Amino acid sequence: GEDGVDSELDLGVGWQDPAVIRETGLCVWRSGQRPVLDFKRNGDMLTGKMAILWTQGEHDTPSFADDDRDYATIERSGHLAREGVLNEDIHKLAEGIQVYHGVQLEEGMEPLPEIAGSIARKYSGGGHGGYALYLFESESARQEALEITSDLKAVEPYCV
Repeated sequence: GEDGVDSELDLGVGWQDPAVIRETGLCVWRSGQRPVLDFKRNGDMLTGKMAILWTQGEHDTPSFADDDRDYATIERSGHLAREGVLNEDIHKLAEGIQVYHGVQLEEGMEPLPEIAGSIARKYSGGGHGGYALYLFESESARQEALEITSDLKAVEPYCV
């Protein structure tokens, strides 16, 4: 019953998770102290192209909140991903995701397994465990990956 953004900010971990849960669709957010929706589309560009994988690792996001971050590279990944969303360019979006995954690795996260056909991958949320998101160029590439990777689960965009 509490405001999710306020609860996450009280933990010192940021507003991103509750903001994206509350707002459906494929959204671009402005960085800052509070969530500001910059752009939203229905997510059709991602239909049939996403899957998640449970990494088998639990994580405690607040325990990492004070770690050093490479904000310049995080900003670059955000600009790339924004450009991909605005232009419906799956490859530019994948580039942004891959740049961000590189930051995650620099922060000490375990490398995610390569899955045939995926064009990008990253830990979801605060990382260091939990789920990983995989992006595929096509529905057929995702389907092939689902058939050979038993723990991989298809996910679809949702917009109301």
